[in-house]
Amino acid sequence: MRNPVIIERAERLHQIPLNRPLEHSRYLRRLAARGIEPIDLTTGIDDLPPGQAAIERASDSVPATGGRGGPGGPEVPAESSRLTGAEFRRAFSNWFAYRFDVEIDPDRHVLPFAGSAVGPACVAMALVNPGETVLAPDPSHPAYRTSAVLANGQIQSYPLHGRNDFLPNLKQIEPRIAGQAKLMYVGFPNDPTGVVADHSFFRELIDFARRHNIIVCHDATQHFLTYDGIEAPSLLQTPGAMNVGIELFSLSVLPGGMFRDLGVAVGNPSALAAISQLTSHLHAPLLPGLLASAAAEFPRLDRHVEAMVSRCGSQRDLMVSGLRDLGWHLPAPGGGPYVWLPVPPRYSSVRFSILLRKAGVFVVPGAYLGEYGEGYVRLAFNGDESQIREALDRIDRQMSRFRLRKRAFPAVSLA
Repeated sequence: MRNPVIIERAERLHQIPLNRPLEHSRYLRRLAARGIEPIDLTTGIDDLPPGQAAIERASDSVPATGGRGGPGGPEVPAESSRLTGAEFRRAFSNWFAYRFDVEIDPDRHVLPFAGSAVGPACVAMALVNPGETVLAPDPSHPAYRTSAVLANGQIQSYPLHGRNDFLPNLKQIEPRIAGQAKLMYVGFPNDPTGVVADHSFFRELIDFARRHNIIVCHDATQHFLTYDGIEAPSLLQTPGAMNVGIELFSLSVLPGGMFRDLGVAVGNPSALAAISQLTSHLHAPLLPGLLASAAAEFPRLDRHVEAMVSRCGSQRDLMVSGLRDLGWHLPAPGGGPYVWLPVPPRYSSVRFSILLRKAGVFVVPGAYLGEYGEGYVRLAFNGDESQIREALDRIDRQMSRFRLRKRAFPAVSLA
């Protein structure tokens, strides 16, 4: 009898954060089995219905790039894919110039790619050599740390403190560490804090990056979600940013869900060429129909954004006002789909999350997002009004049960 083959995981898998959604889904199933309808406040927002122009372009365009259009389908010329990609890049460049008053070359400065969630990883794997340092915010989405590990880079976290309005304090990054860094991640509107950076911060950031020869990757996937008249700037509006910067956008704001995984990288052409070389080996080419239908929606993008912001803004206001009624001193986030909520005194973020989970309300403990996330939980203001009200009612009942109601909770600044 032959000995069984022992399959061992790669060492890098022991360095990346756990896949919390898998753990999360198990608890959802357990609650459902007990007859408790769970309320999931761990993820972002739902989709708007698709626009008619997008539907027509998707159906008119051939849904494949080279090879066959589908099982038994006709052969599709690769030229069709190239033409559609060029059309999309021109449409995006025109929108970018209109939105930010920045002229970009559609052929050199724009790169559409599949899977906006994997954008940070593609950037790291294309640009970072083994052992090189990657700067990432703490707290932040786990994708930044995972990206550095997959590239065999060395992660160095920089803290986001409430006393600095959750903006990076670049002066506190040691010159030695900055001098070793190859890549730096930033993200605004920020996940999880909801902070929106301004032009002044971006000027400071670009000056810092140029002094230390660092590539800046700005995760702008939540760019469109800003409230109260706040407009999120583009990193590339900053003089000199094109020399050191890459910006990642998500087109999930386009209606219908068909663009959920369509991302766009904009910025330094040498960096984009490296990312393109990598993604050509990792991902199937984007479907011409998808690119064509996205291009058709750009003239109506402002309308889609307005509808999304109106809906999310109402949900944000309802969530924030309800939490204030429960005793939190909480300003409304300026952008993004999340509330960054301080936990009650004597509670850790994990313990408070478990307390809410027992009531069927799921949130993300700040400790899952980094060392400096401890003391907070992240709540998504997704769902309709009735679901948000039910979540607030459940939180209220749990707090009353554990005598936490109407306490003077810690304040959090999101100015």
